[in-house]
Amino acid sequence: MLREWGLQDPDVLAHDFGGATALRAHYLQKIRYRSLILVDPVAVAPWGSPLVQHVREHEAAFAGVPDYIHEAILRAYLQGAAFRPLSDEAMNLYLEPWLGPVGKPAFYRQIAQMDQKYTDEIEELYSAMSCPVRLLWGEQDQWIPISQGERLANKLTNGALTPVPMAGHLVQEDAPEAIVAALFETLR
Repeated sequence: MLREWGLQDPDVLAHDFGGATALRAHYLQKIRYRSLILVDPVAVAPWGSPLVQHVREHEAAFAGVPDYIHEAILRAYLQGAAFRPLSDEAMNLYLEPWLGPVGKPAFYRQIAQMDQKYTDEIEELYSAMSCPVRLLWGEQDQWIPISQGERLANKLTNGALTPVPMAGHLVQEDAPEAIVAALFETLR
């Protein structure tokens, strides 16, 4: 995408699998960044919530549940990513793409396609990067514990990690000011 758009050395902010994508692009495709901010990235094994592990083994069964059961599972799953209760507006934004005859099977299909091999193949390559790297992690992340962030920080940032108090995996919902502050500090 960066090559297609003709972007060179962009400033990148990446969360969750976006973090895995940014790291894979750097270490495997030799993409360079001017700066990189990672927020709770999927980057260090093991990863995947208990629901993710179970859906990966039983995708067809989950894809066939009645819509009201699917929505209940989805609401619980999404709320589990936040430390604070998600507002109705935020919950609906996260829910909407995964509802209906296209969204419901797509939700389970994308989970079934999550494979740790994509992070395993780059994890041994992690080392200091040639650009400034900021690593933010929700202290209350129930999906990827902060201990994973500490392991990643030891490889990428010489141990520098910004723990975000009272934030879960969805730091952008629980503490957006932490991300904005990291952006301002990094870009100035």
